[in-house]
This record gives sequence, C-alpha cells and structure tokens, in this order.
Amino acid sequence: MKRRHQVVLFAVLLLSLTILSPSFDFRGSQLNQERDQEKDAFPGSSSRNEDAQAPLEIVVAMSDEEFQAFQKIAKEVAASQLVEINLRNEKPDTYKHVLDLEFSLGENGDVVLLDSEEVQYYAQKGYLYPLNGTTLSKSLGDTVVGLRGMTEWNGYQWGMPFDFDPYILAAQSSFLKRAGLESLPRNKDQWVKLTQQAVAEGTPLITMNINDMYGTNAWLNHLEPKMAPDQVKRTQIDSQTGNLQQGIQLMNQIQPLIKLESTNSEFSPTADQNGTPMVISLLSQLLSADQASAVDKDSLERIFFETLETLNSRSLVITAGSVEAEEASRWIEGMTSATTQLKWYQQVNRLPAKQQELDLESEKLVGRYDMTKGQSWFPTTQDVPAATTESHALITRFHKKVQQFLKGEITANQYVDSIRTTN
Repeated sequence: MKRRHQVVLFAVLLLSLTILSPSFDFRGSQLNQERDQEKDAFPGSSSRNEDAQAPLEIVVAMSDEEFQAFQKIAKEVAASQLVEINLRNEKPDTYKHVLDLEFSLGENGDVVLLDSEEVQYYAQKGYLYPLNGTTLSKSLGDTVVGLRGMTEWNGYQWGMPFDFDPYILAAQSSFLKRAGLESLPRNKDQWVKLTQQAVAEGTPLITMNINDMYGTNAWLNHLEPKMAPDQVKRTQIDSQTGNLQQGIQLMNQIQPLIKLESTNSEFSPTADQNGTPMVISLLSQLLSADQASAVDKDSLERIFFETLETLNSRSLVITAGSVEAEEASRWIEGMTSATTQLKWYQQVNRLPAKQQELDLESEKLVGRYDMTKGQSWFPTTQDVPAATTESHALITRFHKKVQQFLKGEITANQYVDSIRTTN
C-alpha cells in the first residue's frame, strides 16, 4: 500500500511539472528532427532565431559613397516606421556569389536589394516572398510599368522597384552643329559626318568605359544595324549580310576615334575644344558631372542626349525565410514613398521608380537638356525580362571580343566572325 502511494505521488508531481512548464516537451530529439526536416524542405528558410524583436537585416551592394547616402535615408525611414534595422553592404563585384551562397544555406537577410533583372531568377528558386500578400500591394500600382514588369513572375510580384539609371548617348550641341547635324546621329551617314568632323578637329569622337560591358553593348546596339553580340548572332537566321557589312564598315571607321577609360567615362558639360564631344555613360554620371562643374550655369554647353536600350534598375525584395515580413514591407513602403524617392534621386541621381515622381523629374530634365522628343526611358519592347536572359548571357560571353575590337586588337570583321562561328 505504501508503494502504491509513492507511485501516485510521483505521478501527481510529474503532472504538476508538465502543467507549470509549458516549454517542456517529451518529444525531445524527435521535435528537433522534425524542425531539421522542415529546414531541409524549405532551403530558403532563415536560420535566424525567430525573435519578434530581432532587427531587420538588409543586404545591399553599393559604392562607399552611395552606401553612405543610403544608410542615412534607410535609418530615417526605419525610425519613422518604428522598425529596427541592420545594414550590410557587400562588394558589387562579388555580390551575386555571396547571395547565391547565402540563399542556398538559408542564411540570407530579410530584405535584399537586387538588380531588377535578377528578381525572376531568385523567385523561381523559391528564395523570395511574394509582395501581393503584404501592405506593399497597395503601392505597387504607383510604380513605373516598365520596371514593375521586370519583377513579375508566375502571376505574382516579387520585388518593389526602387530606382533606375539608363545608359545614354550624350553629345555637345556645338560639335553636332559644326558637323552639320541638328540632333544625335540616326544612321550611318550621320555617324560618318561626325567622324569626319572629329578627324578635322584632331580629337577623339566618343568616350566610353571599356570595362562596362552593358555600356559598350548599349552603344553597339545603337548603331544601324544593331551590332551587339546578341543581335549579330541573330543574323545567322536573318542573313541580312548587306546591312551587316554596313555596320562593320561603320564600326571600323569609328574605332580609331574611340577614347577608352578604365572607369566611368568623364564628360565635360563645358564647350572644351580639347575634350571629347560625345560619351556613352549612365545618366547619373552626366548629372553628377554637371552638378560638380564650377562654371557659371548660364555658360554651360547645351547637351543633347538620348536613352539607349539598356538600363540599370534595382528592386527591394523580401526573402522567403524572413520571419519579419510585416516589418520588412513597412520599411520598403517607406523607402519607396514619394518623399524618399525624390530625396534619393537628389542625392545619387538615380531616377525614381514611382511614375508620378519620374514624370516630375523628367520635366525638369527636359528644361536642362535637349532630350530626344517623345522617347521613353525604356526599350520599346515591353517583354524585357524574357529578352534579357539570353542576350545578357551573350554579352558576358563575348565581352572580351568587344574589348579587343574597341582597343583595335581585332577588326569589326573579326569581331563579327568570332560571334557568328561560335556555337
């Protein structure tokens, strides 16, 4: 009887411990095994401790100067949205490698700044959280359609467009006038007039960054016919050999007059006879050079520019493994508000991704520069994401050949032949 009382007493004590300790779990290793299985089933899941008070981890890749401006604005937005954040800036040249590794290990942050063209890739991998179910769905409609289309996949929106920076062809108006042109070149004959004028003045015709494969590709695509690697490759099917020969002749004529830079191309907004009269650059570079000029604004050279078919766009995404999706969407909403978009543009000269703010700033640019009338900031084709996968692979593949041509190490004929004969 005494032993029976001891058993009952032990059972009562055990029951009491169970009730008083809700975290006590008899499953032990079985529960841990189940959690491990969940982690294996969802490789994008975060390995961070699921603490509701944990700060958002935001990962970007920017220059030190740009990150300094971003950091200040990001913290201001976080304070206004009552969100705590940690910012991490990776090196741009290793950014994709770092992201791929962290996503595969499930150690990614909550919010990542991606090139808009990369959003679909990471969404298809299951690494991103769809924005349709967040508060961001209300403001997505205010973004530029051409940018929003780059972040859509499978009927969902996977990124919030943040900013963009188009490649441009710019020229000093006085040089165009001396060459007998009233606008930027549209065909081979007009380019020939410019080359003849540059030779007569003993100056290079155009400056470009030899290491910027998207910038040099944008210029090649501007020539008629389009001479970028992906377009040259298509001539195997089209067999437009006549047009292709005209493009080859034009490339060979311009090549000796190209001034190559190893970094972003400098372009003087003043009528400097010793400077290069034309440039391929990002719009932000032109605006920064203009703003940095110490010359009286009224005496600045009138600049003609038009956008090329390549642009650099970035979007903010929420990772699939984030346990702070609500806080992340609030912070992104603040970062893409009208006030913040304009502040960011004023500091780094990258155009806003919100349509209303873009329209406002576009009107100001028309007053300062001679922009091609009626030209959109975006390529005429709306199917940008589908077109970029193949073309960007070819741009990367043949970048060395482009560099060799620009340096004069190979002729335009050799450049074209190397592309058309490569499987």
